[in-house]
Amino acid sequence: MKERLEFVKCQDHEVPMLIDVPDSGNQFPAILLIHGFMSGKSNDNHMLQRISQSITASGIVAARIDLCSMGENLCSREQYGMKVMIEEVKASFDYLQSLREVDNKRVGLLGHSLGGRLAFTCSTLPAKVIISLNGAINTQEPINVGYDQKQMQNLGYSIIHTADGRVELLYPRFDADIKATLNNNIEKFTNPILVGVATTDPTLNPEISLNFIKHSGMENVDYFTVDNSDHTYNVESGDFTKLNEVIGKVVPWLKEHI
Repeated sequence: MKERLEFVKCQDHEVPMLIDVPDSGNQFPAILLIHGFMSGKSNDNHMLQRISQSITASGIVAARIDLCSMGENLCSREQYGMKVMIEEVKASFDYLQSLREVDNKRVGLLGHSLGGRLAFTCSTLPAKVIISLNGAINTQEPINVGYDQKQMQNLGYSIIHTADGRVELLYPRFDADIKATLNNNIEKFTNPILVGVATTDPTLNPEISLNFIKHSGMENVDYFTVDNSDHTYNVESGDFTKLNEVIGKVVPWLKEHI
């Protein structure tokens, strides 16, 4: 596997992209990995990196990005919201399609948590597949990330304590953008969809994904469940058993459908 870091132009800033390329071959399918709320391409004990490496070992290019103000992304935190992140996903998808080693007709999206919401929202892109892992995929409804509303009113921001121990600031733009970007785009998506859901997720209600699976009425939806797992598959504890279970479901499905 060969890994390289590139920077993708998006509006007035750049999106950092780590690209993992298989060792042998000339042109490959590819998938864009999108992290969750207040996370990054290398956060959550390198969860996306572990997924990416397994995908690449199967002969697929995997690219993971840092969204607005997270990780190596230098866009202002005050802009952190769905609108700029949608543009970042679109710019990253287009860039991935343009790479000489990528088959531009076989590029997919994989999102975890808020990244799942972004993947569903960006289903207007010509994605070959879409994968949601514990995704906030109820894109027609606002989501509540549980910030301190009084703090937001008094200070103009709210302090967020992340699952991996960081302290971050959340600004009003996030809430406004969630409401402004409600959509039903996924209903028009006809290519394969895979929804993974941790049935005991304490962070994001698993019923969001389970309800989509039960009630979407879409024949192109596959799914799998994982029991006894938290939102990031217990990786913060150093136990990768559940993440490996997820990888064992995702990679064969992706190879078959992309």
